Amino acid sequence: MALYSLTVFMLSCPLTILAAYLWLFASWAQYSWFLVLYHTLVAFTLSSILALFFVLFILYRFFVPQREFHYLNLANAKVHVCLTAYNDEICIGDAAREFKSNPLVNKVIVVENNSKDNTYQAAVKSGADAVITETVKGYGACCMRALAEGAEGLDDDDIVILCEGDMTFSGNDINKFIAYIENCDLVLGTRTTQELRAMRTQMDWLINPANQVVAKMIQIRFWGTRLTDVGCTYRAIRVGAYRRLASRLKVRGNHFSPHMFIEALKMRMRVIEIPVVFQARAGESKGVGSNKIKAARVAIRMLKLLYAA
Repeated sequence: MALYSLTVFMLSCPLTILAAYLWLFASWAQYSWFLVLYHTLVAFTLSSILALFFVLFILYRFFVPQREFHYLNLANAKVHVCLTAYNDEICIGDAAREFKSNPLVNKVIVVENNSKDNTYQAAVKSGADAVITETVKGYGACCMRALAEGAEGLDDDDIVILCEGDMTFSGNDINKFIAYIENCDLVLGTRTTQELRAMRTQMDWLINPANQVVAKMIQIRFWGTRLTDVGCTYRAIRVGAYRRLASRLKVRGNHFSPHMFIEALKMRMRVIEIPVVFQARAGESKGVGSNKIKAARVAIRMLKLLYAA
């Protein structure tokens, strides 16, 4: 109800503003049909925002059970880092070495997705503990394989960290993830914090705000979880939570990231978001990058996931 109320507001509000402009400056108020249309748009806008307020601050309060603070001691937890890669020969070695140098990390696993260059060989030379080729094409397929390989042999209280091996993220941020996962099941990174973001990244004047709008729509749907980024591929999950979630992970494409945490939220898992360092990637982007048309297509797939949730 909250999501659809928000959708009606997002559609009707700009149309109402346009109609008000035509009324004031184009003398359209003389037409009876225009007045009916204008009043209808105003009614939709006001009713949708009132419905949104009612659902979130009244119905949600009385009908959605609250959860108590949660803490799990992870002092002895093992940490496996899983790096996904596709044609990342020039950077996967440096990425693997950076993550492996973090003293909290027990193992670094690289999963490459049928790379056409020497990504596999570069990962092996880097000293990664395991290098695996996922033959099924797609970022999501690579992530699912990485999570499965990372969780192999671990206890439920251990941790798997998923990240891309393109040097956009920092191995030092693992310390942040470990600190916060003591209180939840899944920790998501966010690239929207300006103080932690390099100047020349794909989070530009359009991708960044559009990304945040979709994130807020998901937040409205799953009220109580703060979200600002739907496309960050850096995250940590407790192995026990992953094993409960694994059978629900199906998306093989670039919209896997929101698919994963939407499914976790549907299961009422504890999910939080933390700011992480975001740098310009090494080499050419194989995901959305700065391609606005491709970004729009991925955004549409993300919205389909949301409205189906």
